[in-house]
Amino acid sequence: MYSKLNSVLALLLAGSALLTQSIVESKLVFAHYMVGTVDANTNHAKLDIDGAINVGFDAFALNVGNPTADWAINTAQQLFDYASTKPFKLFFSFDFYGNGDISQHQALFTQFKDHAAYLKYNNLPVVSSYSGGSVGPDTWKNFKNTNNVYLIPNPEADGNYYNNPSAFFQSWGDAIDGVFTWETSWPDTSDRPVNVSSTKDQAIKSAADAAGKAYMMGLSTLQYKHCCGDSWYRAGETTLPERMEQILSLSPDFTEVITWNDAGESHYIGPCWAEGLTSEILQYGNSDTIPHDGWQPLIASFIDAFKAGATSVGSMTPHSGAFAGTMWYRGVLTSCNGDSLRGSGAAVDAVNYAVVLPKGSSGMSIRVTSGGQVLATQAVSAGLNYRSVSGLKKGAQKIELVNGSGQVVASASSKVDVSDSPTNGFCNFNYYVAGLQ
Repeated sequence: MYSKLNSVLALLLAGSALLTQSIVESKLVFAHYMVGTVDANTNHAKLDIDGAINVGFDAFALNVGNPTADWAINTAQQLFDYASTKPFKLFFSFDFYGNGDISQHQALFTQFKDHAAYLKYNNLPVVSSYSGGSVGPDTWKNFKNTNNVYLIPNPEADGNYYNNPSAFFQSWGDAIDGVFTWETSWPDTSDRPVNVSSTKDQAIKSAADAAGKAYMMGLSTLQYKHCCGDSWYRAGETTLPERMEQILSLSPDFTEVITWNDAGESHYIGPCWAEGLTSEILQYGNSDTIPHDGWQPLIASFIDAFKAGATSVGSMTPHSGAFAGTMWYRGVLTSCNGDSLRGSGAAVDAVNYAVVLPKGSSGMSIRVTSGGQVLATQAVSAGLNYRSVSGLKKGAQKIELVNGSGQVVASASSKVDVSDSPTNGFCNFNYYVAGLQ
């Protein structure tokens, strides 16, 4: 399941007596998990953890925006109870956008910090955050010293974080063990096509290295939201594989996939349980009708490479089997005009794909068909191959993995046709994802 099991997770398989030992290796990969209502009468919490283990994740970063709510505590309890029986860990990511009171987050942390399933690193319980830069280094330092934690917050709101990383670490050095950069996981909102960049990550990681601090990079797919009085899009044509390339090249200490289950921003890769979602979000972020699990084999292959210390996507190999591949596309053309969508100019009418082939692969190609028309036939080789093929047309979408003899080895086909018309008064820019089979 893992290409390189850390020492604790390997020992966990040997017996429950070792469940409280600490993780001491780096190169861990987490999945950001939005804590919402999970019905205790279902097996949803178990399915989430089992699914994450199958992909190769080491832990969920539990994003809690309402740490005093009964439903949040109940969901956390379900996850911790089941994780204690599995080679899997959990830790809290305080959501300061949802609740800016660190004392309320601390109360929830205190309730679970000694649980057998709580993630420890360097013998300390791990704490991260979404936002938190405005809390300031003094408050974080007090929290760190009071609770004796391994602290990797997301302090982007501090003005020096991006503008002067060295100055940031000079003022924050005693307060943290590392940092987590969130916003660089996607291209900026743009009125024209734009690619994701690691330029800011490079500068911050360099300063973190110099300060002896850990660095955690985010990996994500897209960002699309149509609720809560707002609607925006941040490009996802090739954001996921490009970001994999950047992370392997920079080799941070940790990677966090954003997210396992955030239906509201469409960057989920697992199930998003309907009991915790509003009808407004379910119109566009419903994992039953718009599943994203087709991305999981691709991410699993990346995790294997990251944990093995690979520095290029050419070293990636399929997590299992002879290939790992995915096709994704929007269900509407950019000509769809149904609402005011910030960032819509970054979208490209394209069929997007990524495929990982084993060492020694030769003579293989990907054939891309849109609306019954072949858009391209492109050679692919060992490692990660990806492309955004422009020319998306209305109708069905398909990619085929073809060998040197012209035989179709595997294919991924759309279940939903592309149109140019809005549904329910808006143009859904979420992606339909299909895995190669």
